[in-house]
Amino acid sequence: MVHSAGRAPQERRGIVGRIARSQGLVLPWSIALVLAIAVEVFAPESHRWDWFAAAAGVAVIITFVVQITIARADGFILRASTSALGSVLIVGLVSFVGALFAASGAGASLSV
Repeated sequence: MVHSAGRAPQERRGIVGRIARSQGLVLPWSIALVLAIAVEVFAPESHRWDWFAAAAGVAVIITFVVQITIARADGFILRASTSALGSVLIVGLVSFVGALFAASGAGASLSV
């Protein structure tokens, strides 16, 4: 199958070729991790959860941009859903770990 660029997706070179070879999962997950850590570090505590939601939304939009850049129809739904779910889970995991550190810093404990 030849696309408008004249090459099959596996034969592309450069950054688009690297993204296509990774099925478009690594880039959105990496961006989601960087965004979530940036929110945890820089966002004020009173608005942190709003910023986590915004970071997850940006990561999902980047997922679709990456999948459209790959320009492969076969497996699109599986790749896009895996990438979007992974991005949201990464943001959720970072926010959970940040909340645990904040709770332990405030003196909360899990002992009964």
